[in-house]
Amino acid sequence: MKIQELKDKLTESTPIYTNEEINWMLNHIGDPDSLIRDSLVCNSLGKGFLEENFSLDQAHFMIEKIKTKNTLFYKIDETGIPTLTRSFTCLFWDLIIKVNNDSESEYFKILTDSEEKELFKNLLVYLSKESDFTGFSKKYGWFHAVAHCSDAIADGMKSDNFDPEMAHLFLSSTYKMLNRVDRRFIDGEEYRLSDVFIEAFKNQKISNEDFISWIKSFDFNPYAPDLIEFYRFNNVKSLLENIYVKLNSLSLLNVSIKDYIEEHFSKKE
Repeated sequence: MKIQELKDKLTESTPIYTNEEINWMLNHIGDPDSLIRDSLVCNSLGKGFLEENFSLDQAHFMIEKIKTKNTLFYKIDETGIPTLTRSFTCLFWDLIIKVNNDSESEYFKILTDSEEKELFKNLLVYLSKESDFTGFSKKYGWFHAVAHCSDAIADGMKSDNFDPEMAHLFLSSTYKMLNRVDRRFIDGEEYRLSDVFIEAFKNQKISNEDFISWIKSFDFNPYAPDLIEFYRFNNVKSLLENIYVKLNSLSLLNVSIKDYIEEHFSKKE
C-alpha cells in the first residue's frame, strides 16, 4: 500500500478507500509516529466516517476488527507506546458513537442498543484502569488518553442508552482515575473531562445531590507534604472549577453545588 495515496485522499471530496487501506489504518491506529497515527490515520478515519466515505460493509468491518482485537485494553498494564493504541482507539469509538446517534448519517444505528451499551461500559472500565496520564510527548506527540476517553464518554452521555446506572459508573470510574493520577494535568485533560459532566447535567443523567456526594468523597489535603496528593487535589479543584463555569454559563449551576465548590475548593490555594 502506498502511504502517499492515502494522504492524497485527505484532500479529495469523495475518496474511495480500499479494504487494504482500511486494514492498514486499523493496524496503525497507535503508530508511534504522530504523522502517521494522528495526521494520517486519525484524520482519515474522521473524514471517512463524518463525510460518509466508507461503505457500510467497511464500517462494520472496522467495528468488528477493533472489537475483536480489543485495542481499547491493549497492554493495559503498560505505559508508553502501548497507550497510543488505547488512546486513539477511544477516538475511533467516539466517531462511532457520533455517527451511530446521528439520524442523518449513513451509519445511523450501525450499533444495536446492546452493542452501544457494551461500548459505553467498556469506555468507563477503561477510564478506571488507564494508568498513563501523559498529555503531550515531544517524541511521540499526543497521548491524551484521559482527554480522548472523555470525548467519547461525553458524546455517549447524549444517548438514551447511557442510562443513570452508567452515569453512576462514570462517577465511580472518574473517582478511581483521579485517585490514581500521578501528576498535575497540564494539557487540558480536566477541561475535556468536565464536558462529560456538563452533558450529564444537560441530559439529566446525574442529580445535583449525587454530584455533591461524589465531590465529598474526595479527601485530598491540599497542604500535605506529599506532592502527589497536592497534584490530585488541584486536578479535582481545576475540574470542579471548569464544571462550575460551564454550568453557570448554561444557567444550570445549582446553588448547593456553587456554594460547596466555592467553600471547599475555590477558596483554597
